[in-house]
Amino acid sequence: MTEVITGGCRCGAVRYQLEAPPLFKHMCCCRDCQYFTGTDKMFIVGGMRSAFHLTSGSVRHYAVTADSGATIHRAFCPQCGSSLLIYPEVDQKHYMPGDDVVGVAAGSLDEPGAFQPDAVVFTSRAPSWATFPEGVEQHP
Repeated sequence: MTEVITGGCRCGAVRYQLEAPPLFKHMCCCRDCQYFTGTDKMFIVGGMRSAFHLTSGSVRHYAVTADSGATIHRAFCPQCGSSLLIYPEVDQKHYMPGDDVVGVAAGSLDEPGAFQPDAVVFTSRAPSWATFPEGVEQHP
């Protein structure tokens, strides 16, 4: 049986599903994720882009250059502005390996309580007041 993860935006205009088990469940403290979420970190469930499908609506995209120099695409609902997706344009070694990876904002999951992070990345970029769960692997 294939695990199916579902979610969408706040207003319900955009719905998605990820039809594969997550590759990772990270908390990312990079500066770009801080801008995207408006807080100290983004909670990301990573999966294969080939297993990700919009089931309704469409998203707006914009591209940013990450600290690594790679181009990262961000996607959000054009109606309510909910942050939904992040995905690399090219291979990256330290964040999401491979260009077939999509990161889904854990807050947009239908069941965000099921999110249990397996690592915190870019902790060196976190503000001094950021907190991290005990026992979760941390990467500067």
